Amino acid sequence: MIRIAIIEDEPLISKFHQKYIEKIDGFCCAGSVETVEEGLELAKQPDVDLILLDVYLQQKNGLDLLKQIRSEEMNVDVILITSANDQESLKTGYRYGVVDYLLKPFTFERFRESLLRYKQTVRMTEGKVHQAEVDRLFHPREQTILKPEDLPKGITKETCRNILTVMMEHEDWLSAADLSSYAKISHVSLRKYLRFFEEKQLLEKNVIYHSFGRPLQQYKLSQAGKNNFRQF
Repeated sequence: MIRIAIIEDEPLISKFHQKYIEKIDGFCCAGSVETVEEGLELAKQPDVDLILLDVYLQQKNGLDLLKQIRSEEMNVDVILITSANDQESLKTGYRYGVVDYLLKPFTFERFRESLLRYKQTVRMTEGKVHQAEVDRLFHPREQTILKPEDLPKGITKETCRNILTVMMEHEDWLSAADLSSYAKISHVSLRKYLRFFEEKQLLEKNVIYHSFGRPLQQYKLSQAGKNNFRQF
């Protein structure tokens, strides 16, 4: 579970952040404060993984807190959530290693995308990674809207619809065995489609490492996958 702390001086906005966090699997709110001083104490807590930090905090600047977090080498990540849309704030956030910069007002989908991308970053520290995974993280491509007539040889519209329908109907992570059973498709064929969906960023992949045996790979639709579902 990834624990998120909120540093935001407007209680209503903080409450919305908490509600958004509760909607996303794998995340929970570890606390909410309104001042830089309280935020500094919260950032020092060992069980806080990620901070949602506002820039304008009463009479002080959240960017100063960000700088202090980095200068003291606190083991916590930061997402700036702010109405500060000036170039200097953006550059400062980037230079001091924020993992994302969300401008108010933003949609739940954009918020969710930010947290899921962070979750993927955390997973990458738990085992060996491949260049393709690194590229997807550091060089995200625009979401592709596929057209059935543009599918490559060996990938059919009907089977795509079948697999995507199964994944749409199940909100939780599904293993390849689950998908094969629900979609009534062989493991060999399914692997081909999963590779294609992963290449097109239509799904998210979660790898669970055990102390013995092969790691378990699980899948669910990404937002791009949900968008493409309508094309089939």
